[in-house]
Amino acid sequence: MEKLRLNDAASSLKWTVTVFLLLSGIGFSVAALMSRERYGFDHARTLVHYLGDETEGGMRLAMPYGQVIQTAHVHSFSMPLVFLALWLGLHFVPLRPFLKKLLIGGGALSILLYNAAPFLVRYKSPHYVTLFTVGGIGLFFFFFLPAFLILYETWWGFSSEIKRKNLVTSRS
Repeated sequence: MEKLRLNDAASSLKWTVTVFLLLSGIGFSVAALMSRERYGFDHARTLVHYLGDETEGGMRLAMPYGQVIQTAHVHSFSMPLVFLALWLGLHFVPLRPFLKKLLIGGGALSILLYNAAPFLVRYKSPHYVTLFTVGGIGLFFFFFLPAFLILYETWWGFSSEIKRKNLVTSRS
């Protein structure tokens, strides 16, 4: 039984996959810009955002529990849905199962780290602020690499050269 490949799919499915991945990629890029604007990718500014800053005359209060929950709620639902669509797309790319599992596991771990970071920083220790960096880099990597692989397979297909290097499975 021959496996379905995105490269062989109808053009309407190819366009659907492409538009979804491009719009999701724009969404991730906007989120990164928002983080850059709010925290400057700086651990000290991130700590001030979550823990407040008494040196500013009490003007920067610690983030309330309700706001931490609200942020976690949105991210805990939206991130897995976007990644689910990405992970389903990987099933139509002829990669070795181990590589697919690695990409799926890495994405899941990145989501967990990024969503746990606000709670750990706010209620455990400021040292957990590095989880924002680790989780954010993981989200970026484990989204854009599979997205690239899916788009490549969708429009051009993997050649026999890659198959010879034993990274992808054969068409059958």
